[in-house]
Amino acid sequence: MKNNQIFKKSSIVLLVFVFAIGLVSCSSEPTLQSYFVEKSEDPNFISLTLPASILNIAVDSLEADQKEALATLKKLNVLVFRNTQKDPSVFDAESKTVVKILSTSSYTELMKLKAEAYQGSVSYLGSEDALKELIVYAKGGKEGFVLIRVMGDGMNPKYLKPFL
Repeated sequence: MKNNQIFKKSSIVLLVFVFAIGLVSCSSEPTLQSYFVEKSEDPNFISLTLPASILNIAVDSLEADQKEALATLKKLNVLVFRNTQKDPSVFDAESKTVVKILSTSSYTELMKLKAEAYQGSVSYLGSEDALKELIVYAKGGKEGFVLIRVMGDGMNPKYLKPFL
């Protein structure tokens, strides 16, 4: 009887411990991936996932290192928000959410884009010579914004410039 009670107590303690670890490891902060997934069902957004082959690049004309770089491209995720809302706070909230996600320490900003009422950024995830994702965010005045994730495995920006 005593062993059974000890077993039950230790099982409960273990279950509480596992649950606590789960809570600590789960981040409540949105990620770019979760944002794409969430907004793919939203009627205010257009969501596309395109294979890298859509770029239709003539491989024969490429140098060996460029062919290697092209092989590292996997897909492009495109998310477009066209501001058709009467309430400008929806557009402001969505663009602030994207900027907040991109300003986390996971992403490194490569450059800012700005021209009159248009602005944006180019960021990446990974190391400088082996990118996991290249992210382009462009916001056009109050018309809307586009978010593009170029995804790959060990992409080298040095060799990707001609493709983008």
